[in-house]
Amino acid sequence: MMRVMLLVWPIITLWAGPLGIWAYETSSQRVPFHDDGAMHDMPGMHMEMPVQPTHSHTSHWKSVMTGTLHCGAGCTLADLLGSLLFRMVPFILFGSSLYGEWSVDYVLALIIGVFFQYAGLSSMNHNRGLSLWIRAFKADFLSLTAWQVGMYGWMAIAVFLLVGPMSPDQPVFWLMMQLSMFCGFITAYPMNWWLMRTGIKNAM
Repeated sequence: MMRVMLLVWPIITLWAGPLGIWAYETSSQRVPFHDDGAMHDMPGMHMEMPVQPTHSHTSHWKSVMTGTLHCGAGCTLADLLGSLLFRMVPFILFGSSLYGEWSVDYVLALIIGVFFQYAGLSSMNHNRGLSLWIRAFKADFLSLTAWQVGMYGWMAIAVFLLVGPMSPDQPVFWLMMQLSMFCGFITAYPMNWWLMRTGIKNAM
């Protein structure tokens, strides 16, 4: 498993709950491990060791799911931090504080996401530097934007049609944010499938 995924999975469970745990168990590959040396004289002993997912071990849809959730982790952190940051320094965009908050969340998600993406790419590439940062930005910009389309789309429905204006100190706000994350996953999955198919984003 990539080291960055050790952060991704706990972050994902903040909104996905049991489904996040299921995604982790589904995407992880474990095979029986037998040591012909020290373990040889200990019958009945059995160990499982994780195997890094590859195209030969992991189904394509699982790789796409993992890559999509990797993107969603950055969005999750940005929503948590962005809500606090905006309360400290609010501003108006297009005549609405809501659009101002969404813009803060988006920029913050992009910054965090690029770092997450770079961490994932660097674990699979010997090359470092500007070219890898550009590749990380390209992959995360497209993936994250697709996620935000679904996320903001649902929040717009919640704010303008279902619930009305909400505040982070209200439980309904976080419920709607949780549902928006699921919508973000749905809209980002096809984009991640395309990114992996074209080689812009590596399987995770």
